[in-house]
Amino acid sequence: MSVPSRRPTPARRLLREAAAARGHLAAAVLFGIGTTVLILAQAGLLAQVLASAARSAGLSMLAGALIPLLFVLAGRAAMAWGSEVAALRAATIVKSRLRRRLADRALRLGPAWLTSQRTGELTTLATRGLDALDPYFSRYLPAALLAVVVPLAVLVRVAMADWISGLIIAATLPLIPVFAALVGL
Repeated sequence: MSVPSRRPTPARRLLREAAAARGHLAAAVLFGIGTTVLILAQAGLLAQVLASAARSAGLSMLAGALIPLLFVLAGRAAMAWGSEVAALRAATIVKSRLRRRLADRALRLGPAWLTSQRTGELTTLATRGLDALDPYFSRYLPAALLAVVVPLAVLVRVAMADWISGLIIAATLPLIPVFAALVGL
């Protein structure tokens, strides 16, 4: 009876490669958290603007709520830009590292090995193949980390506004992955 090999899955290998860009990925996640905070602030300010408009408050009251809302919107744009730059930089670092390792390996194996290979496939792997990792490192990884943090931040904000609603969300939030798994089956 043979023992199954303990080779890491492709996802685990990609996560190991992501360690080289840990700082940029962390920055992308922090920008995402900042965006979340600003979205929550925007919701509160928008509620104030709508409440002021519904009460037929004066223009000065409305302007007093609209000006901070504009700053929050500008902050969200800056956070989105920062997150995008950090995530794309992380992807670039990882791809550069993988290309370097591929070239080093090809050089180490020598010209005799290269002549026995399909050089077109190697070239495609080193160019388009590695470029295909962009969405994984610049979108998926930061979003996967934010998927843990954002619901908790929203839960805290809702609980601060209304503890009963926060309690209901806290009780039902763990059911989301369960239902997602059931749908997947």
